[in-house]
Amino acid sequence: MVRSAVADDRLLSYFHTVAKQNNFSVGLILGQSVSGKDYVIHFAKTSHESKDSALKGINDVNEEWVADHARQATRMLPGGMHVLGLFVVAPDDVLSPFSPKVKSILNRVHKHLELQKYLFGNPPNSEKLVLHYSTTSHQFTSKSFEVGVGSVKPADFKFVTSPIKWGTIQCKYQIDQVYHIGENESDWPLKKHMGIILDRMSRNLKSSVFLFDGELKEGEESIESIGKKKIPRSNKSSGHEDHSKPLQVTILQPYDGSDQNSFEISETGNQIRIFGHVFTKLWVCPKISVGDASYAVIQDIMRSLSTRLEMHWDSLTEEEHAEDINSVHEPPRRVLISLPNSSIAISDYLFPGEGPQDAKISLEEMLDIEIHDEGDVVDVEGQADLTEFYNDAVESDSEEVVTKKPAESKSLYYIALGVALLILIISLVTHFIQQK
Repeated sequence: MVRSAVADDRLLSYFHTVAKQNNFSVGLILGQSVSGKDYVIHFAKTSHESKDSALKGINDVNEEWVADHARQATRMLPGGMHVLGLFVVAPDDVLSPFSPKVKSILNRVHKHLELQKYLFGNPPNSEKLVLHYSTTSHQFTSKSFEVGVGSVKPADFKFVTSPIKWGTIQCKYQIDQVYHIGENESDWPLKKHMGIILDRMSRNLKSSVFLFDGELKEGEESIESIGKKKIPRSNKSSGHEDHSKPLQVTILQPYDGSDQNSFEISETGNQIRIFGHVFTKLWVCPKISVGDASYAVIQDIMRSLSTRLEMHWDSLTEEEHAEDINSVHEPPRRVLISLPNSSIAISDYLFPGEGPQDAKISLEEMLDIEIHDEGDVVDVEGQADLTEFYNDAVESDSEEVVTKKPAESKSLYYIALGVALLILIISLVTHFIQQK
């Protein structure tokens, strides 16, 4: 079966721009795969690791560099979107015969994306698209490569003039959970605890009930059939526009304590409280089922959480890794940025104190997108409210970690009590002398 892929014809100009910059380039194809058909939303050129020299051919491409680019780009994609394959801009044909180097790059990308399970880096199918743009003939050719099997198949890649229709889904996932740490687990590194917490969250989400616009729907029902919010058959607007209102998803999580006989008492040394919310906005093919849409929401939440925690862990200093005092950690927050000429948005993550300018830099590096207006960066979550924790914490210069030191507070208390007692004794002695 020939693999089919479509992309908006306005993305054609991107290849002309890339070809003018360099005679040879490689990059990522980003989009959504549904029922054997790929819907492309963006092309992102992979920057060369050496700024002083340009790539001359496919054999000069660093596989690890492309694989890491795929990981970084996937972090920024909404749930349900993936790296669909690779594009090559070159004068020479790399598809006939199919270049062994291209196979090696695709295999490396696939394996690299598999390393982090909550990244959901690879789509369900193992086929990867390869699109070649010739800088001499200005023509496109495409093939499909099945990772693991090694087979090469023809692919039908089209740039279409009619806009690709999308259904939109929104969800605000509230989190306020406490995880108790056993006495024998207290000396574990924070990263290990975070991994266990992510596993628990994933299990909870998979066993949760998803309501669409407040209603429980059958898993096989399509998104476009829900209520009055059907995707219009004709869409005369430009780009990936969708005038229907987003479907609002509510997540009902299971209650673990329903069986009172299952309770047991155990010794705990510490606890970790996770609180806040994750804002989710997805763009999905209108024909996908409610079950697939629910899974895309899970993907988005877990992909976002794991990305933030990994970024936060990497930002901590060695001293913070080893701290044995109570602390408040604020991982980066999510911001949304619309793709050029599209209503589809991708994510970036900003630490406390960072602003749109920081997002601008990462977008240019990872997705080859230029932001001209800081208003294009939408802060959908805002700064975390840590007010309730400040009463028990010592003020810190860092907004990211606010620590409290109960041992010092107790020492100050005893010192103050001793001073008060000394003053009382002096007062009594003075009073006794005056009486004489």
